[in-house]
Amino acid sequence: MENFATQTNHKATKLTKSAALLIDKNQSKKNQTRWFLWGAVVVLVAIGVAAVWLSQPGFRTAMQGVNPIFYYFLAAGFAFAMIDGAIGMSYGVTSTTFSISMGIPPAVASMGVHLSEIMSNGIAGWMHYRMGNINWKMFKLLLVPGIIGAVTGAYILSSLEHYSSYSKPFVSLYTLILGVVILLKAINTGKKRKNGKIKRIGLLGLFGGFIDAVGGGGWGSIVLSTLIAGGRNARFALGTVKLSRFFIALTSSLTFIAMLGTSHWEPVAGLVLGSALASPIAAKISNKISVKTIMMAVAVIVIITSLKSIINFLLKVI
Repeated sequence: MENFATQTNHKATKLTKSAALLIDKNQSKKNQTRWFLWGAVVVLVAIGVAAVWLSQPGFRTAMQGVNPIFYYFLAAGFAFAMIDGAIGMSYGVTSTTFSISMGIPPAVASMGVHLSEIMSNGIAGWMHYRMGNINWKMFKLLLVPGIIGAVTGAYILSSLEHYSSYSKPFVSLYTLILGVVILLKAINTGKKRKNGKIKRIGLLGLFGGFIDAVGGGGWGSIVLSTLIAGGRNARFALGTVKLSRFFIALTSSLTFIAMLGTSHWEPVAGLVLGSALASPIAAKISNKISVKTIMMAVAVIVIITSLKSIINFLLKVI
């Protein structure tokens, strides 16, 4: 009987291993097929653009007339969206820091960030809704104060556009603080914190929405981090913050457009298009890279760039 049981166990083990190998092979084939399809799409788009470029002089002239800054922001939006897909944060702070370093006024930088985040957060929020990851009580407590804070922040920052040379160092100071926060998160990755639950969620939403609009980012860094550190369920906190973020980005963008119009469309369009192109592949790339490494690299870049902007301002004043 014991020999029979042993043989049975061996056969079961072999069958399990065979099944696991078969699943791995099938998954590998699916991944290869997906990458092949993505590659084919990219090649076809490239061929199509090249064909139009060669056959249509009007298109070629129009593209050559585009401000080169559009292409810089196209690449930057793509890169920052890839980083955000890998670590779930920092798109706003990296985009804003880069924009200000390129001489873009803070209000325009924030408008570009929020416009490019509408679609990504809308999709993410819908997926969390479908998966049942929304705490509706928390959502209601965050939404209205968050919108009020975002609209107020966008209105104030837009009103100060003519004084952008003075508002830039304050926004740079904010991004510097966020850079330090990201660095500390990278260092403390994996460590658990135990604090009392955050009860004044409305005030948190108001503050987070205002700072997010003024600084071009921070809703996730401030609101999500505070909720999780305060003992809230991480899955429901993430889903709720992502869904509410869609409405924050939407109302901020509408306020900026109403106040600023269509000025500086090149950097804004570059960020929007670049982040949209990165969205489908960001999640796949994220599995191949160390989150801690990316967070530390982003933090160092943000801190150095923010310090540079602050120092340049102080040198001009002095």
